[in-house]
Amino acid sequence: MKRILLLSLLLITTFFTAQTYTLGSGTNSNGTTSYPTPYGNWYEGSKHQMLVLASELNSIGITAGDISSLAFNVENANGIALQNFTIRIKEVSRTSWNGSSEDFETGLTTVFSTISFTETNGWNTHAFSTPFTWDGVSNLLIETCFNNSSYTNNATVYYSSTSFNSVLYVRRDEQGVCSISQNDFNFFSSNNRPNMRFEWVAPNTPPVTDFTSSAVTSCSGTIGFLDQSSGNPTSWLWNFGDGSSSTLQNPIHTYTTSGTYSVSLIATNQFGNTTETKNNFISISLNAPTPIANSCIPITQDGSVGFGITNVTFNTINETTGDASEGYTDNTCSQTTVFAGQTYPISIEHSTPTFHNCAAWIDYNNNGVFEEPSERIITNSSTLTTTGNITISSVAVLNTPLRMRVSADYDLNAVPTPCTNLTYGQAEDYTIIVELDPNPPTAEFSVSSLMNCDGEVYFSDLSTNVPTSWSWDFGDGNNSIEQNPTHVYTSDGVYSVSLTVTNQFGSSTSTQTNLINVNFSDQLVAAQCMPQTLGHCCGYGIYSVDFNNGGIQNFTDGAEEGYQDYSCQYNDSVEGGLSYPFSIRTGSQNPQDTRIWVDFNNNGDFESSEQVFESLNAYNPSGNITIPPSGVVWDTALRMRVLSDEVGGSLDGCTDLTRGQVEDYYLKISESEVDISSVNELDEVLLSLYPNPTQNRVTIQSSGVAMSRVSVFNLIGKEIILINFNNNTLTSTIDLNNYADGTYLVQVGLVNGSTQLHKIIVSK
Repeated sequence: MKRILLLSLLLITTFFTAQTYTLGSGTNSNGTTSYPTPYGNWYEGSKHQMLVLASELNSIGITAGDISSLAFNVENANGIALQNFTIRIKEVSRTSWNGSSEDFETGLTTVFSTISFTETNGWNTHAFSTPFTWDGVSNLLIETCFNNSSYTNNATVYYSSTSFNSVLYVRRDEQGVCSISQNDFNFFSSNNRPNMRFEWVAPNTPPVTDFTSSAVTSCSGTIGFLDQSSGNPTSWLWNFGDGSSSTLQNPIHTYTTSGTYSVSLIATNQFGNTTETKNNFISISLNAPTPIANSCIPITQDGSVGFGITNVTFNTINETTGDASEGYTDNTCSQTTVFAGQTYPISIEHSTPTFHNCAAWIDYNNNGVFEEPSERIITNSSTLTTTGNITISSVAVLNTPLRMRVSADYDLNAVPTPCTNLTYGQAEDYTIIVELDPNPPTAEFSVSSLMNCDGEVYFSDLSTNVPTSWSWDFGDGNNSIEQNPTHVYTSDGVYSVSLTVTNQFGSSTSTQTNLINVNFSDQLVAAQCMPQTLGHCCGYGIYSVDFNNGGIQNFTDGAEEGYQDYSCQYNDSVEGGLSYPFSIRTGSQNPQDTRIWVDFNNNGDFESSEQVFESLNAYNPSGNITIPPSGVVWDTALRMRVLSDEVGGSLDGCTDLTRGQVEDYYLKISESEVDISSVNELDEVLLSLYPNPTQNRVTIQSSGVAMSRVSVFNLIGKEIILINFNNNTLTSTIDLNNYADGTYLVQVGLVNGSTQLHKIIVSK
């Protein structure tokens, strides 16, 4: 009843009927690491100011009036929640951004703000809290911004190219991005503006009728209804489907008979009325079976702060409720039926006013006690929404109402237990009925590694619908009837694996062809030490390693994983005497100390002479690793160790780390067939290259003979740039801005048939 009374007091912001107009029809989109994009998480935060000319709005039919929403069209969603996502708008006279040297505009009006927003494929509409009134003649400046504490990738958003610089943006791995106004080196401008869809208010129209309810199922029969109509209605007429009606804006109605009811609302203003009918909207079960009573009821100690659970979605349950001001809520008349052994997604909303700890349980054995940890189905810390997948226990009591408890509290308090009293949050109970799916199981499995250097592989059964027996064929003549076996291959080879699972209703088989690749020759000498992470926190660790422009490229989850040996899965072949670029992405919250060793003598130890890189007190270090021309065990798998820890920690390659971590990879080094030192730097009068070293561009100038072509090679002989000339070219400029620091070879062909070879050094 508390929830219904709270809902009846909500204030609804309304406005006139909106019509939809689309600006931009381009079919190109940004990349997952490129900008502009309003939903870009390649950096932790980004701020965009997008200019829309009045003439553009007029051309699609928008004139002076109220703009009530804005949408962007997503090609491929990243699916990561963007924190504190806002949209602001301002009328301006400017007609273009002059370039990246400008400051952001200030004084914008906030029209949309949310603690957390996750984009989806297609049009993502942001309904404004208050419509923005446009004068019809000024240009519009539209700003989007968010700021996370970690990064992933960008959502790709469709854009159209404009004839002017229409976007100014900044993106950074730090907090405070949305407050940036003055120019700095991270500002960029672009004429690729995201396609937009506006809702514009057409004046003098009837309201658009809409409504919702406090619940769509009830065991008590009492439901609260909430008007959500736009267009400033002045009167309302409800029909509850049981012969009863009301003229209140937000009525409370009690049904007296079980059944399913359609509900309609007529909303009226000075320009007319419209009707919204929701068929079979309310389900009343006055005598519905409910679970046995639980041994405890968690009490909310202070529900006035705004914490609590506002929505639970699980299978057919989709229950929206009030916050912790309701205290403990028994929603057991809201129930769903699931199958034992099947997996179902769950979503628990607790987004206000800040992060929560959350947990949920199902009383599978129906004894009135939520047993830890066997009946806990999900746990989450410091989030705005708890999501995951739940596999229903195969030993659950069948065809009986079972109690599911969901509990959430402020994340400065402990993660809830089933009977814990909540300081600021609340607990809610629902009903789950477990049935047996009368179908054969579906076979599925996973393995610990696809590439293997020691032959030992762990197999995990992922089959659904409760199999009771298992039969594995490992592809080498060996078998197992265990559910999750470990198997040791004894010979090099590529092996297919199959699993057959059976229950009382039948069986099925899953075969994965050429699944396991065993190569004992790639097994490294065991490391003499495996440094452990003593106390991970605060975003420390290694999040990606890129060596030799993708020769090794591995994305990981930071120091929470601790020591990781990737030497079998991630490897590269290089040559002695050459240099190779690398980059390491570290935690964004604090600078770190980073070092790299290569076990050149292959003794399993990491001596000081084998250290090839050091970066202290820095974020995301990068550079070049030079392979020695001698003193190396050639053509053998050698261990490369990457270490990153908090500033000032021990970095000797074997000591346990304070907060960071170690990752191992492997290099196979061969003797160089090219003596780079023998390449002469030709200073003859025909050609000159300058500046050298360079940060990004090199100019090639011939004093007498025209050039026919220019080729640029990296030090492993791959041609990365080719320019052909068809005229009397004596001067050319090469852009190396997109290439890593290091040494490159430039081969210049002259029209007289001769060639010259020069070395250039890129050092940004």
